[in-house]
Amino acid sequence: MEHPNAAAYRRTADAFRARDTEAVAGLIDHEVIWHVPGSSLLAGEIRGVDPLFGWFNRLHEVTEGTFTLKEHDVLGTDDHVVALSVMSAVRNGVGVSVNVVSVMHFREGRQQERWFHPSDPAAWDALLGGSA
Repeated sequence: MEHPNAAAYRRTADAFRARDTEAVAGLIDHEVIWHVPGSSLLAGEIRGVDPLFGWFNRLHEVTEGTFTLKEHDVLGTDDHVVALSVMSAVRNGVGVSVNVVSVMHFREGRQQERWFHPSDPAAWDALLGGSA
Protein backbone atom coordinates (compact mmCIF):
# COMPACT_ATOMS: atom_id res chain seq x y z
CA MET A 1 0.00 0.00 0.00
CA GLU A 2 1.33 3.43 -0.97
CA HIS A 3 2.04 5.94 1.80
CA PRO A 4 -0.58 8.76 1.91
CA ASN A 5 2.09 11.42 1.27
CA ALA A 6 3.30 9.57 -1.84
CA ALA A 7 -0.31 9.38 -3.03
CA ALA A 8 -0.71 13.12 -2.34
CA TYR A 9 2.37 13.84 -4.45
CA ARG A 10 1.00 11.72 -7.30
CA ARG A 11 -2.30 13.67 -7.16
CA THR A 12 -0.32 16.92 -7.25
CA ALA A 13 1.74 15.75 -10.26
CA ASP A 14 -1.46 14.67 -12.06
CA ALA A 15 -3.02 18.08 -11.38
CA PHE A 16 0.16 19.81 -12.63
CA ARG A 17 0.05 17.77 -15.87
CA ALA A 18 -3.63 18.72 -16.30
CA ARG A 19 -2.72 22.39 -15.61
CA ASP A 20 -5.35 22.35 -12.84
CA THR A 21 -4.01 25.11 -10.60
CA GLU A 22 -7.03 24.91 -8.30
CA ALA A 23 -6.28 21.26 -7.54
CA VAL A 24 -2.56 21.97 -7.12
CA ALA A 25 -3.36 24.83 -4.72
CA GLY A 26 -5.41 22.44 -2.63
CA LEU A 27 -2.57 19.91 -2.43
CA ILE A 28 0.42 22.09 -1.51
CA ASP A 29 1.05 24.49 1.33
CA HIS A 30 0.38 28.12 0.42
CA GLU A 31 3.83 29.00 1.81
CA VAL A 32 5.54 26.26 -0.24
CA ILE A 33 9.23 26.72 -1.05
CA TRP A 34 10.89 25.22 -4.14
CA HIS A 35 14.66 25.15 -4.59
CA VAL A 36 15.43 25.04 -8.33
CA PRO A 37 19.16 24.51 -8.97
CA GLY A 38 21.26 25.67 -11.86
CA SER A 39 21.88 28.81 -13.85
CA SER A 40 18.82 28.70 -16.11
CA LEU A 41 16.24 31.43 -16.44
CA LEU A 42 14.03 29.48 -14.03
CA ALA A 43 16.65 28.67 -11.37
CA GLY A 44 16.32 30.05 -7.87
CA GLU A 45 14.10 29.86 -4.85
CA ILE A 46 10.35 30.12 -5.30
CA ARG A 47 8.39 31.04 -2.15
CA GLY A 48 4.61 30.83 -2.02
CA VAL A 49 1.88 29.36 -4.15
CA ASP A 50 1.29 32.44 -6.34
CA PRO A 51 4.97 32.79 -7.33
CA LEU A 52 5.01 29.03 -7.95
CA PHE A 53 2.08 29.35 -10.36
CA GLY A 54 3.97 32.15 -12.10
CA TRP A 55 6.95 29.79 -12.35
CA PHE A 56 4.68 27.11 -13.88
CA ASN A 57 3.52 29.64 -16.50
CA ARG A 58 7.12 30.60 -17.33
CA LEU A 59 8.04 26.89 -17.60
CA HIS A 60 5.18 26.39 -20.03
CA GLU A 61 6.29 29.42 -22.06
CA VAL A 62 10.01 28.52 -22.09
CA THR A 63 9.27 24.96 -23.21
CA GLU A 64 6.54 26.07 -25.64
CA GLY A 65 4.09 23.70 -23.96
CA THR A 66 6.27 20.60 -24.50
CA PHE A 67 7.32 20.03 -20.86
CA THR A 68 6.49 16.55 -19.55
CA LEU A 69 6.87 14.94 -16.15
CA LYS A 70 6.88 11.16 -15.73
CA GLU A 71 7.41 9.44 -12.42
CA HIS A 72 9.52 6.31 -12.32
CA ASP A 73 8.78 5.77 -8.62
CA VAL A 74 7.50 7.70 -5.62
CA LEU A 75 8.47 6.85 -2.05
CA GLY A 76 6.82 8.36 1.01
CA THR A 77 7.13 8.56 4.78
CA ASP A 78 5.31 10.62 7.39
CA ASP A 79 7.63 13.59 6.73
CA HIS A 80 9.10 13.17 3.24
CA VAL A 81 8.42 12.13 -0.33
CA VAL A 82 11.09 11.24 -2.85
CA ALA A 83 10.07 11.19 -6.51
CA LEU A 84 12.28 9.62 -9.16
CA SER A 85 11.19 11.30 -12.38
CA VAL A 86 12.07 12.04 -15.96
CA MET A 87 11.46 15.64 -17.01
CA SER A 88 11.51 16.39 -20.73
CA ALA A 89 10.80 19.09 -23.28
CA VAL A 90 11.63 20.03 -26.84
CA ARG A 91 14.07 22.95 -26.84
CA ASN A 92 15.02 24.60 -30.13
CA GLY A 93 13.75 21.56 -32.01
CA VAL A 94 15.79 19.10 -29.92
CA GLY A 95 14.37 16.79 -27.27
CA VAL A 96 15.94 17.19 -23.82
CA SER A 97 15.33 14.68 -21.00
CA VAL A 98 16.75 14.70 -17.51
CA ASN A 99 16.43 12.19 -14.70
CA VAL A 100 15.53 14.12 -11.55
CA VAL A 101 15.34 13.12 -7.91
CA SER A 102 12.98 15.42 -6.02
CA VAL A 103 13.08 15.42 -2.24
CA MET A 104 10.07 16.98 -0.59
CA HIS A 105 9.14 17.80 2.96
CA PHE A 106 5.48 17.07 3.73
CA ARG A 107 3.36 18.17 6.68
CA GLU A 108 -0.29 17.22 7.14
CA GLY A 109 -0.40 15.71 3.65
CA ARG A 110 0.81 18.87 1.90
CA GLN A 111 4.08 19.62 0.16
CA GLN A 112 6.00 22.20 2.22
CA GLU A 113 9.34 22.31 0.47
CA ARG A 114 10.99 20.73 -2.59
CA TRP A 115 14.57 20.27 -3.71
CA PHE A 116 15.40 19.14 -7.27
CA HIS A 117 18.50 17.02 -7.94
CA PRO A 118 18.99 16.59 -11.72
CA SER A 119 21.35 13.90 -13.02
CA ASP A 120 22.79 16.22 -15.68
CA PRO A 121 23.04 19.90 -14.64
CA ALA A 122 23.80 21.14 -18.19
CA ALA A 123 20.76 19.33 -19.63
CA TRP A 124 18.67 20.63 -16.70
CA ASP A 125 19.67 24.22 -17.52
CA ALA A 126 18.93 23.64 -21.22
CA LEU A 127 15.52 22.16 -20.33
CA LEU A 128 14.64 25.19 -18.20
CA GLY A 129 15.57 27.85 -20.71
CA GLY A 130 19.34 28.09 -20.87
CA SER A 131 21.61 30.30 -18.81
CA ALA A 132 20.27 33.46 -17.24
